[in-house]
Amino acid sequence: MIQTEINNDSSQFIEREKYDSVVNENNLLRAVLDQLPSELVVVDKDMRYLFVNKAAVKDDEIRAWMIGKTDMEFWERKNRNSELSVKRRQGCLQVISSGEDLQFEESFHIGTPQEKHYVRLHRPRLTQGEQQYVIVYGQEITELKKSEDRLRAQNSELEKVNHELDQFVYSASHNLRAPLLSLKGLLSLIELDETDALARKRFIGEIYKSIQRLDATIKDIIDYSKNARLEITPVLIDLEQLVCNMHEDLRFYEGTSVALEIKTQSSSAFFSDERRLKSIVHNILSNSVKYSDPGKEVSWLRVDIAVDDQRCVLSFTDNGRGISPENQLHVFDMFYRGTADRSGSGLGLYIVKEMTERIGGKVRLHSTLGEGTTIILTLPNFITTT
Repeated sequence: MIQTEINNDSSQFIEREKYDSVVNENNLLRAVLDQLPSELVVVDKDMRYLFVNKAAVKDDEIRAWMIGKTDMEFWERKNRNSELSVKRRQGCLQVISSGEDLQFEESFHIGTPQEKHYVRLHRPRLTQGEQQYVIVYGQEITELKKSEDRLRAQNSELEKVNHELDQFVYSASHNLRAPLLSLKGLLSLIELDETDALARKRFIGEIYKSIQRLDATIKDIIDYSKNARLEITPVLIDLEQLVCNMHEDLRFYEGTSVALEIKTQSSSAFFSDERRLKSIVHNILSNSVKYSDPGKEVSWLRVDIAVDDQRCVLSFTDNGRGISPENQLHVFDMFYRGTADRSGSGLGLYIVKEMTERIGGKVRLHSTLGEGTTIILTLPNFITTT
């Protein structure tokens, strides 16, 4: 049975009959209301509590004390954010004034380490047109909100994947078909009886170039596919040796020589995914060769390596042709080519970005047209996870 509270101030007196009109004294009914998983609160038109179930307030003592008290008194006792109290009060007053349901959502951190989300429904109870009380329902939807956020993130990722797939199919088919058509045309020219030996030799050279374009495209497609499927496997990596090996492999690439300078500052061993790191470094170094400036007396590439137990910063700076500001906005896009005079798949820097992000890193690019380009990689050191 609800105890009737008597105060010196007569306005604090709540008649038992008033409460009985809202909730039957039958213990079974009260037990059912207390077992509801949703919060259930009833207030009169003066904003005094008539009923509070256990889902709304778990503490039995506080719940009994609340009967007859105003919402402001409750919040004062709880010493909590009055803004939330004001918002809920305004909702009740709006329902009392309009006589219509009001539903809204609220989010708060009060008394909880993590943000909670609730949906509130304020419903008026009218008798012969006169407002008697307001029933306030509250249902926590925190997990629903988290699910919605996850779904939005998954949808966003799916849209990205679908867009990239469409772009990939279109561009890859073009990149594969163009060299094949070139091969077909060149072979038909070689077969002509009137084609002299010098022309045949030149056509064969062009055939080799078409084959190289096909091979580069297929290799990049394989790297792109592996990056999405393979797990990260950290191993100990000698970065200076890795860069030197990649540079040696590219020593005669496209008949261009680029001098290499390496500076290393290391206070820790470095662990990362070797397969991806080799592909990242190879793509950056090959670009420094492909886009070196033939008008400069010496082409060079400086690589700065800084490693500690948390991260590695790899900086690649060349004195090549540089990249125009408008092209810098797109160099990391799939199949984007900034120039038309060099052959390539257009996947190189896209793969650099995707692989760098796949292992938890970031990539930045700075370039000045006619002067050169700097690419900076910031990579996590997986030394603590091995």
